[in-house]
Amino acid sequence: MMYCSPVIAQPPLSSLLKVLGDPTRLRILACLEREELSVGELSRTLGMSQSRVSNHLRVLRELHLLAERHSGASTFLRLSLGEADANADAGPFARSLWRTLSPEVALLPEHQADLSRMEAVVAERTRSSTEFFDRVASHWDKIGTDFASGQARHRAAARLIPDGQVFGDLGCGTGYLSRALVGLCSRLICVDRSAGMLDQAREALERAPLAGTRVEFRRGELDQLPIADGELDGLVAGMVLHHLADLDRPAAEMRRVLRPGGAACVLELAPHSQGWMHEAQGDRFLGLESADVMAALERAGFTDLTLEVPDDHYAPPVPADAPGATQERVRLPLYLVRARAPR
Repeated sequence: MMYCSPVIAQPPLSSLLKVLGDPTRLRILACLEREELSVGELSRTLGMSQSRVSNHLRVLRELHLLAERHSGASTFLRLSLGEADANADAGPFARSLWRTLSPEVALLPEHQADLSRMEAVVAERTRSSTEFFDRVASHWDKIGTDFASGQARHRAAARLIPDGQVFGDLGCGTGYLSRALVGLCSRLICVDRSAGMLDQAREALERAPLAGTRVEFRRGELDQLPIADGELDGLVAGMVLHHLADLDRPAAEMRRVLRPGGAACVLELAPHSQGWMHEAQGDRFLGLESADVMAALERAGFTDLTLEVPDDHYAPPVPADAPGATQERVRLPLYLVRARAPR
C-alpha cells in the first residue's frame, strides 16, 4: 500500500505553530508516531468521540503532518511531518518543531493513559485476527485456498529450485505431469513411445504459459531413452512402469541419463483388481508392488530411496460394460518412490 497526502498549498509557519500548540493534536501525533491506527482505533486510544478526533485530523492533514492508507472502508494514519509531499515547504519546520515538542508530550497528564489504551487497542486487533483464523481453520481449505489455476503455488515452489535445471518426463503421455514441471526448470524433455501421445502433450503445453521453460518432445522407449548420458538434473516417471514387461532396463536407463546426484521420482499404482484396465488402458500389470520398484532402482545403482504415499488416488472412469461394474469411478491407491543417482 502507498501512503498519500493531499497536495495543497502550504500554510505559513504561524499556522504550523498554532496547530502544534494544541495539546490534543500533540497527543494524536505522539500516538501515530508509535503506531499506525485507524480513525476508530485512534478515537478509542484518546477516549474521545470519533467526530471530535476527525476534526483534529482534518487540521493535521492540511499541514501534511499525517499520511494515510486506505483499506476497504477503513482509513489508517501515521505520523508523516511532510515526508509524503516532497515539495512541502513546511516539512523541515514541522520535523524540527516535533523534535523539540515530542519530549514535552510525555509530560501531558493524558499521555500515559493514551499509551495504555493504545496497547489494548492493538492487542485487540491482533487477538481478533487470531481468533478469526482459529475459528475458520477447520474449513479454510474450502474458503481460502481456492486459486484459479494453481500456478502461483508452483511458481512459489519453483523459486527454491536453482536456475538452469533440465528435467525429463518419461512416458509423458498427454503431458499431465509435464504441465506441473513447466516453470520449475529451464528445459523439459518429454519422452513417449507413442507419437499420438506426444502430439497431445505438445498441444496441451502450447496452450499453457511456459514461464521460461523450453520444452522438447522426443519419441522413444523407456528401456532405450533418446537422452544423452547425464543430460538430466531430475526426472519423473508417472504411471508408466506398469505398462512395461521389465523394470530393470528402464531403471538402468534412468540412472544413465541422470547427472551425479540427480533425482528420480516414480509415481505408480499399487496392486489392484480392476481387470478391465488391461484392455481399457493398455495396462500390462494391475499395479506394481512398491518393493519391486525400489529393488529395481537399487539394482540400477540408485541411492537414498524413500517411499511415500500421497494423499491422492487414481480415479479412472469404469466402462459400463466392464465385468462387475457397479460404479462410474474407482479410487486406486498410489505411491511415490524417490531416489538419487550416486554423487
